[in-house]
Amino acid sequence: MSLRERIITETTNMFETYGLKSIRMDDIAGHLGVSKRTIYEIFGDKENLILECMRYHSREHVHKKLSGTGEDMNIIEEMLYILDSWDKNINVNYKLALNLKKFYPKVFDIISEENQEEGYAKLRKKLIKGVEDGLLADNINYDLAISIFSNSIYGLTNRQNLILPKNVSEKDAYKYVITYFFRGIATEKGIKMIDEYIEKEKSKTKRRRK
Repeated sequence: MSLRERIITETTNMFETYGLKSIRMDDIAGHLGVSKRTIYEIFGDKENLILECMRYHSREHVHKKLSGTGEDMNIIEEMLYILDSWDKNINVNYKLALNLKKFYPKVFDIISEENQEEGYAKLRKKLIKGVEDGLLADNINYDLAISIFSNSIYGLTNRQNLILPKNVSEKDAYKYVITYFFRGIATEKGIKMIDEYIEKEKSKTKRRRK
């Protein structure tokens, strides 16, 4: 690992743990055992360092969500796997996004645009594969489906004017939106897989309430 990679990796861990605003360049230099001058020579300024760290965070977040899914998983199986592990990282991601938007709006805009473009491309590819696998309807309007799905998740993630029923958690809201979005565009084969997951979740909830 190069010094540049090490700085990005360890600084990202610090941001994830303590937040963007509370970590100073002095803290980063002291933690890494390097001079501030070295960091500035590599990254130019703190804002550019944050940009590289947030790019790294985004890549790692996707990797962590998908690690263990295996290449043989279809889109429904992958979606259900991600749902089961979604809440492990959502609070960290939300806090980082909130801090980024408040204190480093330029970096927030760059990261948002990059993640949106990459996310749209990946979702389109997965939807097409889902149709080929016979799990999703072959009359999907890909652009409309991607827009509806992405805007729903964006609304939950940014929590702007978000009012949930008292008995519904944010985790439940994510599961509801994602599950029923895919159920709405699935074939009978895909619906069967999703409904089995929904029934399993209902059973878990009943056991927790006993």
